[in-house]
Amino acid sequence: MAKSESEQMHQSSSSSTITTATGTVLPPFEILYERRLARAIERAKSIRDRPTTAMARDFFDGYGIGGGGDDGALSASWRSLPNRLSTLANRLLRMRSSDEIIVDVVVNDDDRRQLAAAVFARAPSSFLDDFVKFFDAMLNARQRRWERIAINDSSMDEDGDDSGENAVIVDDRPMIGEEEEMELFRSLSILGWIDYHLRQPLGNALHAVTLSSITKIVSGNYEEYGVLDRVLSWKDDMIVPWTHGIVGDVAYVRDNWGARLEYSASECFVRVRMGELFDLVTGYPDTIPAVSELSLALERTGRLWYQELACEFRRALVARLLHPGAETAQIIEVYINTIKVLREMDPSGELLEVVTRPVRDYLRGRSDTIRCIITSLTDEENGGELYEELRRHDARPLEEAELDEDDDEEPPTFDWEPPPSILKRRGVITGQVGRVTSSSRRSGDILAMLVGIYGSKDLFVNEYRNMLADKLLDNLEFNTDKDVHNLELLKLRFGESTLRQCEVMVKDIDDSKRIQTNIHSTLESKAGDNNGIPVVDAAIVSHIFWPALQREEMKYHPTIKSKLDEFSIEYAKLKNPRRLVWMKQLGSVELEVETYEEDEDGNKISHVKEVSCTPAHASLLAHFEDRSAWTSSALSVETEMSEDVVRKRMGFWVNQRVVRCGRERGGEVVYTLMSVGDANAGNDLSFQQDDEDQERAVSIGAHEEEEMKLYESYIFGMLTNLGQLPLDRIHSMLKTFVSGSDHKYDKTPQQLAVFLQQLCREEKLECTPDGLYTRLVAS
Repeated sequence: MAKSESEQMHQSSSSSTITTATGTVLPPFEILYERRLARAIERAKSIRDRPTTAMARDFFDGYGIGGGGDDGALSASWRSLPNRLSTLANRLLRMRSSDEIIVDVVVNDDDRRQLAAAVFARAPSSFLDDFVKFFDAMLNARQRRWERIAINDSSMDEDGDDSGENAVIVDDRPMIGEEEEMELFRSLSILGWIDYHLRQPLGNALHAVTLSSITKIVSGNYEEYGVLDRVLSWKDDMIVPWTHGIVGDVAYVRDNWGARLEYSASECFVRVRMGELFDLVTGYPDTIPAVSELSLALERTGRLWYQELACEFRRALVARLLHPGAETAQIIEVYINTIKVLREMDPSGELLEVVTRPVRDYLRGRSDTIRCIITSLTDEENGGELYEELRRHDARPLEEAELDEDDDEEPPTFDWEPPPSILKRRGVITGQVGRVTSSSRRSGDILAMLVGIYGSKDLFVNEYRNMLADKLLDNLEFNTDKDVHNLELLKLRFGESTLRQCEVMVKDIDDSKRIQTNIHSTLESKAGDNNGIPVVDAAIVSHIFWPALQREEMKYHPTIKSKLDEFSIEYAKLKNPRRLVWMKQLGSVELEVETYEEDEDGNKISHVKEVSCTPAHASLLAHFEDRSAWTSSALSVETEMSEDVVRKRMGFWVNQRVVRCGRERGGEVVYTLMSVGDANAGNDLSFQQDDEDQERAVSIGAHEEEEMKLYESYIFGMLTNLGQLPLDRIHSMLKTFVSGSDHKYDKTPQQLAVFLQQLCREEKLECTPDGLYTRLVAS
């Protein structure tokens, strides 16, 4: 068997000659090396002596001298390319022609390849970049000519002629004429460089000019239909003829340049709109034209830009929306618009799931998110989208809306397949692009997605219950028509059983209106001609079904107490054996405060001021009918409120300029009725500021405090059995053991921490420096 040449060379290094199996004697290694070197030198001389080598050397003679290729300057690098290419193409043609006049000469493919190899072997590193700059300059010159024609046509239409005075110079950059452009097309066609060597520079220049021009057409135009059609028309009028001319008829069809330019225009349109997507969302529904055309452009690109669009939009949401300066209602509004816009682009909902995840996480961390959502659902004046969402005719209960979109009514079969990914559901680049639809994909339920932020509707029901309680107790007219309407709509979405307590609350207010009408009639008949008009209107509630209401121990002034007792007695007769227990702190009192002043003649002039206040404020002021001056300690004894609470409540009347605040020699606070003249003087600001500071004290809401008290026994049992526990362990154990009870634990770790600190202040628990809680046992 014959040995390989490498093995022969290795053996020749250790022996003078090598004999093969056929008996041929090879020369020594040195002789073999010399022969190969000679053949290489001979080949190099033949390449050096080729005409194409000389042509390549002459092509770069003086190339790059005089500048670095600034786009706005006539530098020797890229600006000289047309003349150099024309000379090189003509010399290539004359290689096969004996005449100076070249007629119907076909360029030899070997000569063309040899010339291309010689040129690009000698080319400097910036050679391809110079072609990018030159193609860019040619395209920009063509764009300026195209714009000039458009402007002149519009001027001619307006003036009726096309005089030269209407010619417009778009900018002062050097123009590349049409003759120079045609000569370049001819030269590149002869040389054949576009197919291989200049394809990437040509593509880069086409993309740069396309993106720049489409940005001018598209940017900021959100409310006009037909922007995408205008972009495609610009591509057909400007880019396609130029590309067709430079690559040639055969290459244009063979390399599918038409589809590539179509894709490039749609891609640039998507890129421009991708940077404006946040503005499209915030301006929705005025930006519907831009959104629909962006969806169409995404279809034309085969949905390949979904991932980049999702990342870009997520960054915009985090930077421009998810920060403390944005109100929760604004974030929810943008979130709703985002749902609508992304559903338009991707009915499957996969894009929406990816983009809105930071928004959902941020809203979950805000304490007022649920309250804002419930307010928007039930507030007719400021509700907006959510108010209309609750009134949708095709709305379904949340239990059904939260099902997976793939769960059809029909049971699955063995032929079931999961839906394809976004990237696999690609459209076709044609004039008419169909939307990706599926019978198993359902329309987006905005309310279900908002509830899905927390994963449970119980939090929303509890918040609505608290808000409804405040609204019903503030409703002095006992008009519940709107509340009943909203409640019925919420029952359709959240379920009837979850809102049964709210039904009882509304019914209590309706019953209160009927009961108080009967009691007022009875009291009026008893008063007869004594003008004893009833002054008490009461909202009678079933405390079991209502959230925990604020309680504050106090004693009414006898005048107020007598009116309440009259109402209680009549209620006991009407609803025997039921009795009323007054929530003394709650309610509203309408007072007419009458003050006097003397004129110059000594006559008293009365001034009446109407004031709305709480029962505690009214009871405090009623004591000044008995005498005109009271100390804070005396008012505390009479009203059975702490002295600090008295000072805080009396600050309201100081601000109303009804009483004056001062101090006795012993330092005790004294309140005195003010005349009109004293009220106008305004000399009590110093102590009034102290009262304002007192008002700023933070306290836990009564209903929250009442609910947290229910978990106190659970916490004590944990700490007694397990010893010291951290906050997160207590929180997780409460979620585990209290979830199945009548009082479901649905508090946040922050709310639990506040309650545990309250227990520490009450000396029921102790918190170690490591954050561990221990139960204190009295000895």
